[in-house]
Amino acid sequence: MNRSSKRHAHSLVELMIVLSLLSSLITVSIGWIHQSMKLSKQMNSRQAHQTNLTRLTRMIRDDARTANDASVDGQTLELPSLQVVYQVDGPVIQRTEQIDASTTRTDVFELQPGSRVIWNDTELPKAITLQIKRSSGTPIPSRLPQTNEPSATNSDTTDRNDLHLRMELNRYARFGVKP
Repeated sequence: MNRSSKRHAHSLVELMIVLSLLSSLITVSIGWIHQSMKLSKQMNSRQAHQTNLTRLTRMIRDDARTANDASVDGQTLELPSLQVVYQVDGPVIQRTEQIDASTTRTDVFELQPGSRVIWNDTELPKAITLQIKRSSGTPIPSRLPQTNEPSATNSDTTDRNDLHLRMELNRYARFGVKP
């Protein structure tokens, strides 16, 4: 019997090399997929937060422009002429409107965890300011030059402004516009 000089199969070493390369590629691709899913989840969360802030901004601006007066008591903004109350409860702002004697409408605006709501009524009776601040919670590189001192930190963990809104009260009436 003559043996052919052509090989019809692969050696065990060649198969092991191919399998190890394939497993390495699969491991790397799974890491990339996991990272992209994590980033997608973060972006969806940020988008939902921005949508809530946009809704809140639109409603409170319209209310303030229509309201004749406003009062702030701690974490509560009351617009008596419209029978509207904005109440802050943790990471939630709740808007309650008394439509008639038996009907109320409630809107809820969820904020990011760690958000702080600040009502500034120093400009009353003409205007009111709403600030929503959130601590970043994670150090980010500072714009300051690097130092070699161990006590100096090269990070910035200050509060971030998510929303800074100044609303003028009774603006529609002043310009003769009906909402």
